[in-house]
Amino acid sequence: MASKIIPAAGGIVWRKAGPDGIEVLLVHRPDYDDWTFPKGKADPDEPLPVTAVREIAEETGYRVRLVHPLPEITYRVRGGIKQVSWWVARPLDDHSDFRPNQEVDEVRWFAPRAARKRLTYSHDRRLLESFEDLVALKAHKARTLIVLRHAKAVPRAEFVGGDADRPLASAGHDRAKELVPLLTAFGVRRVVSSPATRTVQTVDPYVAATGELLEIDDRLAESASGAKVDRAVEALLGTKRPAVACTHRPTLPAVYASLGISGPVLPAGRGLVVHHRKGQVLASELI
Repeated sequence: MASKIIPAAGGIVWRKAGPDGIEVLLVHRPDYDDWTFPKGKADPDEPLPVTAVREIAEETGYRVRLVHPLPEITYRVRGGIKQVSWWVARPLDDHSDFRPNQEVDEVRWFAPRAARKRLTYSHDRRLLESFEDLVALKAHKARTLIVLRHAKAVPRAEFVGGDADRPLASAGHDRAKELVPLLTAFGVRRVVSSPATRTVQTVDPYVAATGELLEIDDRLAESASGAKVDRAVEALLGTKRPAVACTHRPTLPAVYASLGISGPVLPAGRGLVVHHRKGQVLASELI
């Protein structure tokens, strides 16, 4: 009989320490008397990036955004195999709401060398090595661009009016709401959309929830030329703020070409999270 898979997620949270150094955040769990990185099990149907951000907040008191994926780690626990997805994460501010509790009684920042000595488990030390490899490449400072295909729209044959005005279907509106915590997990602060109603409606719930400004860019329209898409992507890569660009299936190949990648054909309402630095794509993941 196959072992039960227990999905979980967490992060290596880091901050600057002095002019050149960094520190990472560890938690102490009194029940196990161990030092580890913050993580926890996913709630039912919870996307793992959302799990990571939620668990980090619950265990450390810090609100964070995810910056770059780290290798998945699996290990046997009572009840099955724990499968943990990891990200590099950065605090949104210096404030922590942490209070010692039964699950975590201490949270402390360490320089990586000191963290390696303090960590209890070998798999955490291997994870720290992966993080340090990213630091050597400055990839821990990666910027984020989410390329998002609009959610499911009313079929063309069922809509009377211009295609640009075609709205989301009921399932599309549901997916647009589901995207709010996912975009929040990556700290999106710039929201750009094609002018079409269906793309605007896909990001509207996030705009309403966060108060971020919605930017309309016709260079992301379904009929946009490759040159226009190039200029739109160049502008998005140049911003420091984590961004989402909502566009159309026919436009995706031009977006990928501008990024210099061979990306997937996204299902409606799905996104490709592109982690980049100085115009170079370092990693990508589906949401």
